[in-house]
Amino acid sequence: MSEFNQSSVYSAEQGDLRSYILSVYTKMGIALAITALVAWFGYNSLATGGIMASVLTGSPWIALLFVAAQFIICIALSAGLTRLSSTACAVLLYVYAAITGVTFSVLPYAYDVGTFFGAFGFAALMFGCCVVIGHTTNTDLSRFTSLLFGGLIAMVIATIASLFIPALRSSLILSYIGVVLFLGLTAYDMQKIKSFYFQTDGTIRENLGVYGAFQLYLDFINIFLYVLRILGNRSNNK
Repeated sequence: MSEFNQSSVYSAEQGDLRSYILSVYTKMGIALAITALVAWFGYNSLATGGIMASVLTGSPWIALLFVAAQFIICIALSAGLTRLSSTACAVLLYVYAAITGVTFSVLPYAYDVGTFFGAFGFAALMFGCCVVIGHTTNTDLSRFTSLLFGGLIAMVIATIASLFIPALRSSLILSYIGVVLFLGLTAYDMQKIKSFYFQTDGTIRENLGVYGAFQLYLDFINIFLYVLRILGNRSNNK
């Protein structure tokens, strides 16, 4: 193949990769927008005593139903990557984002508006930096898989334990660890999305793109929540 043709093929492949990653960012952005819109609607509904107020202030079992629905969607999305259409996978992502928006409706009541938007800004900045790192680094981040997922499991256990141990709930150590952990996962997931593109094709590639958007969405949501807790604690201690 001539040098010209090799260059053309390389440029076309890079262009396709950029389009693929852009579609992942777009799906993640739509999911975040859905969460924000539903949260805004829920917040206003709570303030005016609308229909969302009845949902959110009703039986405590409703909150458990939301958690169960999110868990089921996670399983369905993971299990359906080879069977579902890319549209169906995207719908599952957006339904998950809408449910998250419902649960986020109460956050502005727990934290002041300045803290809420400050946390969002910090989270977005750190998230963006780690996305760039994951996209551009030549270091194979998969070597840290065991460390990252071991830390994730430890965080889940510590979070459950904090429900029964007041000292863990009041400590911000878990929040700082959580921020660092999900920043690492963001860079890792971004690199993994690139590997999805090179290792697959067709519908499975599109489905994995949706799944990648879902993982980045979860990374950002968790970073935001941990940063919000840190800033909220500092604000309350002033």
